[in-house]
Amino acid sequence: MYKKIHIGIIFLGIITLSVSFFLIKKEKFSFTEKRELAQLPEFSWENYFSGRFSEDLDRYINDHFPFRLYAVRLTELFRYNLGIRLENNEKIVVVNKTKDEEKVDSLNNDESKGSLQDFEDAYTGSMLILEGKIYTLNAGNPAISPLFSKMVNMYADSLQGKSRVFSCVAPLSSAFIPLPSYDKYAVRNKQTLDAIKNSLSPEAYFADVLGEMNQHYNENLWFGSDHHWTGLGAYYGYVAFCKSSGIDPVPLTTMEKRVKSPFLGSLYELTRDQSVRNNPDKVEIYIPPGVQTQVVRYNPYDLKNPQKASLFCNTANYNTFICGDAPLIKISTNVKNGKRAAVVKNSMGNAFVVYLVSHYEEIYVFDFRYSKHNLLEIMNRAQIHDLIFSLGMYGAMSSGTIEMMRNLAYNKAQDYDEVLKMEQQQKLFDSLNNSQDSLIIYPNY
Repeated sequence: MYKKIHIGIIFLGIITLSVSFFLIKKEKFSFTEKRELAQLPEFSWENYFSGRFSEDLDRYINDHFPFRLYAVRLTELFRYNLGIRLENNEKIVVVNKTKDEEKVDSLNNDESKGSLQDFEDAYTGSMLILEGKIYTLNAGNPAISPLFSKMVNMYADSLQGKSRVFSCVAPLSSAFIPLPSYDKYAVRNKQTLDAIKNSLSPEAYFADVLGEMNQHYNENLWFGSDHHWTGLGAYYGYVAFCKSSGIDPVPLTTMEKRVKSPFLGSLYELTRDQSVRNNPDKVEIYIPPGVQTQVVRYNPYDLKNPQKASLFCNTANYNTFICGDAPLIKISTNVKNGKRAAVVKNSMGNAFVVYLVSHYEEIYVFDFRYSKHNLLEIMNRAQIHDLIFSLGMYGAMSSGTIEMMRNLAYNKAQDYDEVLKMEQQQKLFDSLNNSQDSLIIYPNY
C-alpha cells in the first residue's frame, strides 16, 4: 500500500514538473548568474544529424528547469554544510571560462561592440575566500605597466600647455589580504603601480592610490562579494588624486553618509560560496556637502538625445554610483569656478567620480569600453583643464583596453558646436537657477 502511495507521489511530482516546464515564463537572462540563458534551438536536419540540436535542447532544458534557482541555492547550502571548514574559512576557488563562453567571446571580438574584455566582463583565475570575503589572486604585471604609461604620455604630450593629465589607477583587492602568507600579492601590486609611475613622462601626473589606501588598511575598502572598491575605498583614491593635483580634498567628516544593504556582487555570482552569501555587502555612499548636480547620459557616438540621470541611484549595489556605466556622462554643478575635468574610466571610476563634483563646474566621464566619442575634440570644445585616467588595475594591464583608451583620441569627430547650441536652447545645463524640476540633487537618497 505504502509502496503504491510513494510511486503515486513520485509520478505526480514528475507530471507537475513537466507541466510546470511548459507553463512557466522563459527568461532570457539570469540576473543572479549574470549570463544569458539558452533559448529554444531551431530544428534543422543538419543540426539534428550533427548532434548540435540535442546539445542545444539539453542546455535549454537545464536553463529553464522549474524552480532551478532554488535548487541551485539549496545545492550551495548543502555543499557548505557538508564540507569541512578550514581554519579562517580559507580556501581558493579557480574560475575558468567554459568552452561555450570562449566561443561567444571569439564571435563577438570586434571593436564596434567594445568586447575586448576587462575584469568586469570575464573574471577568470584563482580567488581566495577568507572569512566570507573574496579576494582576486591577481596583482598586475610590471612588464605591461609601460604600455599603459605610454598611452597616458601620448595624451600628456598632445595636451601640453592646455590640460593636465593624471594617472589614477586603483590596485586590486589582493593588495589587502589580511594574512602574511599572501603578502607577495601586495608587493606585486606596488611593483606594478610603481612601474606605471616610473614610466610616465614629466608632463603626466601620478596619483599614489595604493599608498593612500595603505594608510587606511584596516578600513572597509573593498566589497567582500564584488570586485569593486567601496565608496570609502574610492574616497581615498580621490584623496590621492587631490594630493597629486594640488587641491584640498573635502574631509569625509563633512559628508553625509547613507547606507543601502544587503547585496551580493559579481564575485559571489562566480563562486556561489555559501560563506560569502552569509556575509552580504552593504553600500555606503558619502555625499559631498553643498553641491547641486545635473547629470545627463549620452549614446556612444554623439551628444544628441541626452537622457537625464543622477549622481547616485537608488540601487543596493555598486550601480548606485552615477547609476552605472554609460558611454559618456556629463555632470554639471553649482561650483562656478570655471574648471572642467574629463575622466576616462572603467566601472572602478564610477565611485571615484562622485567626489570630483566639489572641485569642477563640469565633468565629462568617458567609459573607454563603450564610448566612440572623440575625447580630444570634446576637451578642446569644452576647454577641459584636467584629464584623469581613473580605472582598476585590470584595465591598465590589458593591451586591448589600453588600445581602447588610445583610440578615444582618434574616433571620428562630431559637429559639437551644433549640439552645444541645441543644449543651450533646451536649457539642459542652464536650468540650475531656473527650474527645480530639472535640478537633480541626489533625488533617490
